[in-house]
Amino acid sequence: MGYSPTRLALMLAIAPVALAVLVLAQPSLFLPWVAVTVGLLVLLGVDALLLPRRGTLELERHLPTEVGVGVPFQMRLTVGSDSGFRVGGRLYDILPPEFEGSRDALKFSVNPGEEETWTLEYKALDRGKYDLDQATLVTAGPLHLMRRVLRVEAKGSVSIIPGVEILRSNELILKAARDADAGLTRARGVGRGGEFESLAPYVPGDPPQSVDWKAYARTGTLAVRRYIPERRRHVMLACDAGRLMGTRVDGRRKVDLALDSLTKLAAAALQRGDLVGLVIFDGEVQTLIPPKAGSGQLARIVRASLAVEPRHSETAYTTAFVRMNHALGRRSLVVLATDFDNEAQGWELQRNIAQISRKHVAIVAAMRDPVFHETVVAQVDDLHGAYRQLASLTLLEERHNILSRIHAAGVHTIDAEPDELTGPLLNLYGRVVTSGKL
Repeated sequence: MGYSPTRLALMLAIAPVALAVLVLAQPSLFLPWVAVTVGLLVLLGVDALLLPRRGTLELERHLPTEVGVGVPFQMRLTVGSDSGFRVGGRLYDILPPEFEGSRDALKFSVNPGEEETWTLEYKALDRGKYDLDQATLVTAGPLHLMRRVLRVEAKGSVSIIPGVEILRSNELILKAARDADAGLTRARGVGRGGEFESLAPYVPGDPPQSVDWKAYARTGTLAVRRYIPERRRHVMLACDAGRLMGTRVDGRRKVDLALDSLTKLAAAALQRGDLVGLVIFDGEVQTLIPPKAGSGQLARIVRASLAVEPRHSETAYTTAFVRMNHALGRRSLVVLATDFDNEAQGWELQRNIAQISRKHVAIVAAMRDPVFHETVVAQVDDLHGAYRQLASLTLLEERHNILSRIHAAGVHTIDAEPDELTGPLLNLYGRVVTSGKL
């Protein structure tokens, strides 16, 4: 690409310029001025000819294939030289703005046939696939009088996916299952829906309808039928990707935090033999995966978010719930992660969740914005602060009223900050599983 003189060459250029001024007063200095000028030009030309040519410097980039949102990862850069002499310079990498990490120039100096490697740590706070193509090398000639700027290929690709680390760690899957166990009651239900487990002696207080009269006819002893919760339940996870879910909490978008929590719930449910599906929507349904079982389904659920485009449109619950209801052929557990900031949205959510809960069991996980509570507890020093606090109190009250109405309609609700959703969600899933409602 471009050639340019170095700082050393510019400093040396002062000599012929100074002599040129003196030549005006002393014409006898003309020949020395010519000699100095020609000599400097020759040195500049020789140094330019010895600069590394395109193709003599190579750059390799090594990246992990998939990384979680906000999870640190390492990138390795290696520069090698096929030049006939030692080459030094600086490497300026071209990185996406979403990458957090060092962007300082990297100094290198390599002999022919040698390499120099750097290991750098970054993290990305936005979901998506990032393709890195090129970097810039600035090299100097052996005399350090001329430099050249080379744009070299350094291809690499990394996909940033919420919760993707669970695909590579059985321990994370087992941890999600253990967290769900915190909500599981191991006592077997008597006279409840689920899979029949065994007969047990009747004790006062057991429901009369649980008595197994055939067993009584055989043995003459009253016995009741005990059940365990049914396996292979259908679980549909629904994630709101609308405008409010695009806001950030500690740098990460709420939709990505929601997907991370839902991914862990999917891992726990699949580990228990359930069939799990996923729908992601904003103003329309962006992706819908019908419930299925197996480890391959977890990978499909985790990677589905890559196809979701951040359009920041308003959430439309009706469209999503109609599509989701058509995809559910039997009674299922529907888990919705969402947020809302006004009565109109709240009423639409309440109407749709009440409709779907007539056939299915529903959980609404509302992801509240921490800024509202921070504003409420903050000290008020001026009128502007008082208005902010009043607005926050009003929004929190509306939110509480909406969730109370939803809960009163028989829907399970969670109101949690986005980065604290996983634990309560897994715990509630465990409690619903043993409730006998599925």
